[in-house]
Amino acid sequence: MAALTCLLISAALCMGSVYSLQCYTCTSQSSNTNCMTPSTCSASDTTCMTSVVAGGLGSLSGASITKSCTAVCTETGFNAVVVSTSVSCCSTDLCNTSGASSIGSTTSVLAAALGALTVLLRSFSL
Repeated sequence: MAALTCLLISAALCMGSVYSLQCYTCTSQSSNTNCMTPSTCSASDTTCMTSVVAGGLGSLSGASITKSCTAVCTETGFNAVVVSTSVSCCSTDLCNTSGASSIGSTTSVLAAALGALTVLLRSFSL
């Protein structure tokens, strides 16, 4: 009977780790390619989060991508003239694959903002 109890307890403990969420994780990487390390989240972490901060001026641009497991995640987005941030959340295994979509939209917004700024500066100098 004691052996059966030990077996059931061991099985229950293993099942908890089998059903834990898996997310890609990285900290402050400039490329999504460097953010493809799968990690098993703790039991309290129920969401995968991707945070992207991107900015640029002229031909200079850069991005910082962070991916993690988290218990609480709030999706946000902010675009300014030369910088943008976004936080995306998902809750299935390895769902935080891409940071590229955020970077792509950021590049478009930055290009449009820089174009408008150039037009304004030229109109003032004439």
